[in-house]
Amino acid sequence: MMHKRNKLIKLIQLGILATGQSLTEEMADKFITYLNLINSYQQKVNITSIEDPHDIIFKHFIDSLSCIDIIKDIVETYPQDKKIKLVDVGSGAGLPGIPLKIVLSSAKMLLLEARKNKTIFLSEAVEKLSLTDTKILQDRAENIGKNIIYRENFNIVLSRAVAPLSVLGEYCLPLCQIGGIMIAFKGSSYADEVSNSIKVIEMLGGTIEKISIVKIPNTDYLRYLLVIKKIKPTPDAYPRRNGIPLKRPLCF
Repeated sequence: MMHKRNKLIKLIQLGILATGQSLTEEMADKFITYLNLINSYQQKVNITSIEDPHDIIFKHFIDSLSCIDIIKDIVETYPQDKKIKLVDVGSGAGLPGIPLKIVLSSAKMLLLEARKNKTIFLSEAVEKLSLTDTKILQDRAENIGKNIIYRENFNIVLSRAVAPLSVLGEYCLPLCQIGGIMIAFKGSSYADEVSNSIKVIEMLGGTIEKISIVKIPNTDYLRYLLVIKKIKPTPDAYPRRNGIPLKRPLCF
């Protein structure tokens, strides 16, 4: 059992070193606890389609950390007496929010997830990992994007959810502060999505600042990170009511 644990820790170390980060003993313990919790939940509810521990480490944990340099650049310019605020939209099993929170312990993190079974998992994960300044909210992005408590309240809005960029923009940009960023995790079809959505992103108050390409170690996978800066307020009409962004994606 200890041999297996040490092997998994070495895999996590390898992956995190590839992102340019160092892994403390506390972080390693949290990642192993998180991995074990995912595996135990898989027996009763579909938390993730990936089940192999090696693949969970690299295709989920390390992939979630592929944006760490982008976030750290913002953290370094943020006032030291304030905590940077992140929201993970459509968090699911806590990806990318939980791996990022493990590494960026001082950040404030909101894990937004609409499905009850996933929020039950997230609550247990946050408790077992002792993640401070981490809140789970069972709701939809269309709802909280209209709520004054959350609208334009976050420095960084993350989404690793599988949805077209125009849909993600309508979910995420209303939550982003002016001057903040949205990071969309995308695959190889990103170029077509950008071409089809650039006017939508601009209308929602954003501009595509850069596209980063990250090779995920121990896989053949390339992660494309679309960094969208919020430069003006999102019009009050957006997001539209529940289900409409996905059913009728914006197109200009």
